[in-house]
Amino acid sequence: MDENKEEIPYNQWVRYNDAAKEDGYGPVVGTFCGENRFIGVENILEFYIDGTCDLGVQNRDAIQTRVRMEWTMDEFFDAGGTTTFVDRLCGSLGIHASTVKIVGVSEGSVEVNYEITPTDDEPLSIAEIQSRQT
Repeated sequence: MDENKEEIPYNQWVRYNDAAKEDGYGPVVGTFCGENRFIGVENILEFYIDGTCDLGVQNRDAIQTRVRMEWTMDEFFDAGGTTTFVDRLCGSLGIHASTVKIVGVSEGSVEVNYEITPTDDEPLSIAEIQSRQT
């Protein structure tokens, strides 16, 4: 957040199309105060401050994850791609599809980066999701 308590979003998602580089939110290069990215699976928060702004960090009610499937990209998209992925994920967790955002799909078999966020009428809690599966 900046000094006006406005949320500053993560850097844009970067797709490298290079096996040596992993897709993800773009690196923090110091373009502006508050520039940031969060590497969800590794739990790394990076941000840039230069003394011209106050920085606040607050919890975000979201699950960020990445799943790797032993498929080719053609097999993944021939089987319905991200739509089928979201439908199956939501069906298995018992959540609404509007709570899932696909951040990126890349090769390496097939990797799907996604996040799950709550809606106003359906708060998110890990315990609640686990209880739905039993």
